[in-house]
Amino acid sequence: MLKKVVSGALGAGLVLFGAQAFAGEWKFNPRACPDLVEDRYDRIEDRRDRRVDHGRRDRRKDRYDRRENRRDEAVTVCPVRAFYYQPDRRELRRADHRGRGHGWGRHDARPPLKYDRRMRMYYRYAEGRKIYIRG
Repeated sequence: MLKKVVSGALGAGLVLFGAQAFAGEWKFNPRACPDLVEDRYDRIEDRRDRRVDHGRRDRRKDRYDRRENRRDEAVTVCPVRAFYYQPDRRELRRADHRGRGHGWGRHDARPPLKYDRRMRMYYRYAEGRKIYIRG
């Protein structure tokens, strides 16, 4: 009798905890983030400015621009649309059997976020850096 209870509990545990393994994941699209696009253009402009002129005023202006760019790159703020939900292939297959096209509807939801009290903004780690979410 005890063997049946243990095997039943083990089977129920496998069924309950195994279903979470087929979930999709939230991914980050850096091209949908205007702050990162602006940082990229600033770096390109810095490289071009370094080649153009080498006068005293120009070097001072270039140093000022690089300092401003470092300050701007220190905090990255992106809209929610920069994150998208990539459903698992099994999740898509299960959704097609139920007449839905894009998983369980989580593609319209927001990614899981944490709150930063100092900045008073929500954030998420992506690609090794803290991305603050606007909107």
